[in-house]
Amino acid sequence: MRRRTLLSSAALAFALTGAVPAHAEPAPLTQVKPAWRQDRQIADLKIKESSGLYASPLHPGVIWTHNDGPGAATLYAIGPDGSTRAAVTIEGAPAVDAEAMGGFVDQRGNALIYLADTGDNNKTRTAGVTLFVFPEPKTLADVKVTAERYPIVYPDGPQDSEAVLVNPANGNLYFVSKTPTGGAVYAAPASLVPGVPNRLEKLVPVPHVISDGLIGYDGRMYLRGLAKIRVFSNVTGQVVQTIDAPKQPQGESMTLSADGKSLLVGSEGEKSAIWTMALPKELVTGPIRKPGPQPDPNAIQQTTKAKEPSKLPQLMLGGAAGLVVLIGLGAVVRRLRR
Repeated sequence: MRRRTLLSSAALAFALTGAVPAHAEPAPLTQVKPAWRQDRQIADLKIKESSGLYASPLHPGVIWTHNDGPGAATLYAIGPDGSTRAAVTIEGAPAVDAEAMGGFVDQRGNALIYLADTGDNNKTRTAGVTLFVFPEPKTLADVKVTAERYPIVYPDGPQDSEAVLVNPANGNLYFVSKTPTGGAVYAAPASLVPGVPNRLEKLVPVPHVISDGLIGYDGRMYLRGLAKIRVFSNVTGQVVQTIDAPKQPQGESMTLSADGKSLLVGSEGEKSAIWTMALPKELVTGPIRKPGPQPDPNAIQQTTKAKEPSKLPQLMLGGAAGLVVLIGLGAVVRRLRR
């Protein structure tokens, strides 16, 4: 398996003050006693290396996942019974090494899905990695979609990453790199530009091997390590709580439930199980916003055409104005001839 990246925009404040402190576990540290239970088991044999999870805000009970590694960039919508409700494939070039995913509901209520093609175990992707972004389908069906592609480059050379974090408050993006001894948090530009390299900013080191991460509705950062899930006060803050991860064949992925009340984790392997635990009250916060009616591009075009004002009154006014001008010029000419 492979593990990847994350980042945030609280970085600017630290950058302005000079040295940025490394993530550290302060002394008193709250140990959450987890009560993990199996939420569902993935039935689809095409999903052999579930590497990322994202709880859909648009389709209740559905969790999105994808395979690790190279090949078609396909995301699967897994229902509460473990069956595949839809397979969504991004058109165009296949992924080099898809490792993580996430999502965001913007201020207009549009639900977006992010797929991070950020795996680079040998650190050979000198031209950068890729982030795919597309609207979450409002109907669950097997379909091909187009996605915006954002090239991502690191300020300190190629990095391997298995974590992409999306701040649910503002959509700011973070990546967490992975090495055998730890990694670092990187922040993406506030506005990504498709088709050109988007340079990340290195924020803080993380002395843990990270396989996934997320940002909660309250701004706390969750990072999944080999055996523990660490909760940080924010993207550049300290560890405030730890949670023992459940024993899984190859624990890999993590997401927050759409209502913010539970944590879900996944593993690689055929027919892998997704486990869940209810978060303690101090970690529970509701969604910042919920999706609105997802727009239909065809309906938008039709509405635009229907509301487009008729040009006939403008033409009539223009013609009348022109006639007045001609009459006036005729009168001037007649006076000059006298």
